[in-house]
Amino acid sequence: MIPLPEVALPLGLSGTAELPFTRKALRNCWNDNGNIVQRPGFSLISNNGLVARGEFEWNGGLYAVASQSLIKITNVLTGAYSVIGTITGTASIRTANGFNTAVIIVRGGALYTLDKSDGLTDISDESNIVPCNSVSHLNGRFLYIPSDGSVAFFSDVGAAATVQTASFFDAEQLPDNNNESYQLNNILYIAGDNSTQAFVDRGTSPVPFQPQTGRIDVGIIGGVVETQDSSTGTTAVLFIGKKKDQTPSIFASIAGSASKVSNEAIDEIINTYTEAQLASVVSGRYIWKSHDVVYFTLANDSFGFYRGQWHGLDTLINGVDVPWQAGYIQEFGGKYYSFYAGNFSVMANVNKDSGNSFTRVIDNGIEQGGSFSAQTMQYHMSQGYNSADGSVYLSMSDDNVLYGPRVSASTGKEGHY
Repeated sequence: MIPLPEVALPLGLSGTAELPFTRKALRNCWNDNGNIVQRPGFSLISNNGLVARGEFEWNGGLYAVASQSLIKITNVLTGAYSVIGTITGTASIRTANGFNTAVIIVRGGALYTLDKSDGLTDISDESNIVPCNSVSHLNGRFLYIPSDGSVAFFSDVGAAATVQTASFFDAEQLPDNNNESYQLNNILYIAGDNSTQAFVDRGTSPVPFQPQTGRIDVGIIGGVVETQDSSTGTTAVLFIGKKKDQTPSIFASIAGSASKVSNEAIDEIINTYTEAQLASVVSGRYIWKSHDVVYFTLANDSFGFYRGQWHGLDTLINGVDVPWQAGYIQEFGGKYYSFYAGNFSVMANVNKDSGNSFTRVIDNGIEQGGSFSAQTMQYHMSQGYNSADGSVYLSMSDDNVLYGPRVSASTGKEGHY
């Protein structure tokens, strides 16, 4: 018997629109060593009608900024919440946790502290504090990056609202506007338009943060998220950024260097947006069955990153695929909660995002030298794990642009393997 040829499954989202035969895609699933893993969905807990601007954990509680309110989720099973106070503006928030307070900043707007008694204080008018885009916490101090790109400043130890007149620094080797900060392995990184500088807390006075030798010749636009390679244990920070005089891409920063990780397909998406739009990206990380996944959501596109490969993310609403209807995902109590578009949901092994269905797609080409014909095709998949009947469909194309009708088959419900 002649063995049946096997077609390798795509690794992720790749190729460009200019060369349609190069395009391959995984949507709402990813490739893990040759096996296609389906992404989880989110079970809707409640819809509070508010506009989510960010979610974070603090002092054993789950908090979110929704419309112009800071809320505390008092019951994760029902979505019940209490209102702590007012957060002005409409922009997304950034947070950092200290020993005795958390800091909440509205990008380009007000700054607040939240103490362990849920006391919310507006610190915007405190001396030497100005609107900021980013905040980090390192060795008891909060480090702030002003929205106007000017020099960074830091607080006294344990006092987020206290900034001395000498607590400003900007020792970059390549001067450019400051945009962002993050800390990795207790090293502080401050990024500008085209470069990133590392600083170490040496305990010196009046400025304890001293620059490291060398710089990273990549600036940061937005979307900073920390992740870890489960196979190597290496921690990295992913972000949307760019090198001087080049177009934006996605980079991974590891131990004082940054390498480009986005491919042509992702770059093609990114470069349809302005830098101001890219700065508003919603990014984050979740772990699903040991798979450590990073996601980025823009106005019209959403995609995930797993072990060096990309996959598309979307949700089906009224028969139309729209960007993934999950975001501001926060781990709390061993589960992952999404607060997005008013929906408070929990990650689960379901085929819906907050009540809206989504389709998992494997879009692949058959590469074969010369001409050939296929009388049959077989696709092997795990089934019998869903509580309701599902289906699988096949649609084919001669040009990887226009696809024919779908041929579908039912899959087994739970226990029908």
